[in-house]
Amino acid sequence: MSDEEKTPVTGGAREATGAGEADAGASKKPDAPKPDPAAAAAALAAFESSLTPGDLAPAAEPTPKKDQKDRKDRKEQKEQKDAKEQKEPTPAGPPPPVVCFDHVTKTYNAGKPHAFTAIKDVHFTVKDLPHKGEFICLLGPSGCGKSTILRLIAGLEPQHPPTEGRVEVFGKSVEQPGADRGMVFQSYTSFDNRTVLRNVAFGLECKGVSRKEREELVRDWIDRVGLSVDHDAQKYPHQLSGGMQQRVAIARTLILHPQIILMDEPFGALDPVTRIQMQDLLVNLWRDQECTVFFVTHSIAEAVYLGDRCYLLSGSPGTILRELEVPPPDRPAMEMQKDLKFQQMVYELSDVIHRMEREQEEARRKAKA
Repeated sequence: MSDEEKTPVTGGAREATGAGEADAGASKKPDAPKPDPAAAAAALAAFESSLTPGDLAPAAEPTPKKDQKDRKDRKEQKEQKDAKEQKEPTPAGPPPPVVCFDHVTKTYNAGKPHAFTAIKDVHFTVKDLPHKGEFICLLGPSGCGKSTILRLIAGLEPQHPPTEGRVEVFGKSVEQPGADRGMVFQSYTSFDNRTVLRNVAFGLECKGVSRKEREELVRDWIDRVGLSVDHDAQKYPHQLSGGMQQRVAIARTLILHPQIILMDEPFGALDPVTRIQMQDLLVNLWRDQECTVFFVTHSIAEAVYLGDRCYLLSGSPGTILRELEVPPPDRPAMEMQKDLKFQQMVYELSDVIHRMEREQEEARRKAKA
């Protein structure tokens, strides 16, 4: 992306009223894939273990000897890895980008009469920021390909592979889902037949972590996302509110310490108060994890609060028209979003989006003339 397209958002004091949502309401394309909660659950499982639930064998009951052997093996592997790293010279040069889209286009049913291009010539690079990470928000009208971008990073079909261009993660072409990437969907993706504790533990089970060790980790993460170990751990998904289910999904993803977190409108179905609480929770967890987050949202205020940068996408087919830098959150969401400077940023970003939409519509009219 050229330097001319990077525009920091700043502004003076102008009181805002109702500057919440930016959704151009573009009509849904009939040939675009529709969300499928069951497929979303299977996709999440793929991130956690590179297996689908059907590939998961029942976990064997641990024994003290087996736990001791597991710990000994892991200790030996770590010592061998540390010794190898000490012997090997540190490679010169900067680390590879976290994610790189090299002029990526995705067309569904390519070459057929009902072909539909979701994104076109998307090009961007997100650098690796050690011990910090970066929070990237994707904004744009419905149907502009925001979710397609996330799923291409994830390596999920049918979005993966791209029709044209190349998607790289840490310098390597994306071939399939992997444990370095975790995903939280808008739809609730917990397994209905598993308790909160066993849902959060799923990825650890797949990795062969002993029952004692994974239960300690799971209880810690249940507490970290604001749920009660005593009252919520043994509940099933149908006994939880939407906000609680998303807390479970976040814990289930972050317990595996992915280097990239992909979030597809995870708070879109929540009430305003719960949504703000979840924003604060996410900021705190992200800073603790020091990872890179890609966050899809329709809310301008949410993007301005959470993001370090915002990518503004055009209407279908989606392409990145503008990259905007925004100040990172330095206060709780409820307090920061009342600030006049924050509200001015929301208005400025809203004006940019509306101007882009008008320019696009004018270009379409000229093309038809």
